[in-house]
Amino acid sequence: MKKGDTNIGMLLMGTLLLLLLTAGGWLAWQWAGQVTVRDVRIDGQVNVTVQEVRELLRVDTGAVMLEMNAALLEDRVVRHPWVEQVDVARLPSGVLNVRIEERTPVALLMTPDGRMDYWADSEGWRLPLTDRARYDVPLVFAVREAWHPMRPVQHEPTRRLLHALGSTSARLDALFSEFVWTDEGWTVQVTPVPPHGSIPVVLGQDGFASKFDLLLAFWDQEVLQHANTVYDRVDLRFDSQVVVEERPREGYAIDTTNNNNE
Repeated sequence: MKKGDTNIGMLLMGTLLLLLLTAGGWLAWQWAGQVTVRDVRIDGQVNVTVQEVRELLRVDTGAVMLEMNAALLEDRVVRHPWVEQVDVARLPSGVLNVRIEERTPVALLMTPDGRMDYWADSEGWRLPLTDRARYDVPLVFAVREAWHPMRPVQHEPTRRLLHALGSTSARLDALFSEFVWTDEGWTVQVTPVPPHGSIPVVLGQDGFASKFDLLLAFWDQEVLQHANTVYDRVDLRFDSQVVVEERPREGYAIDTTNNNNE
């Protein structure tokens, strides 16, 4: 067989294969166009109910898969305040698979009279209270704002505090009891540890991550090492400084003797 005949044969085979693939693709498209939703599967939700997701999707069984826009469905579901991310997959089996990732609270926002208001995540999103989950997070007596499901906390010092709380260590989490907003900015009441009671620590309005580190170092090096001292107040508003109001515990005296000069 001549070389030219071989090339023509390969060209014909390639053309035939292309036609078969085109026809197969067209048939597959025709078949996919007939696939309807027979089931909606929802995974990953805890505080969001299945019923809430179905109402947001607004998809009926029997709807044609190819006529649905997955991005549009995701946009509907992510409008729920608890939903951080959502992935909608249209499966050839007729199953609409909805995978939800919920926001993680880092604080419990409180009303001025001590009632629970909202959970809040590290980005400042306020999450409605539910009875489906509990979180061991500090209480935050924040500045009251009108709630909107698509708008985070607008008070910048609160946003900065929540962001810092999103990356604290387990030891710091255990140390924090409640945060209170005052004219001096944020003050945290630390969890009482015998023989010490709860100590107010003034943090101010920013730089919370570094102040948290400074507080933990002060706690380990000073508070836990001096059972004979009462710490009435700790102020961390000044650059890398710890300003302390302290006094001797009743029945003790603070030893200020310099042992090197005996």
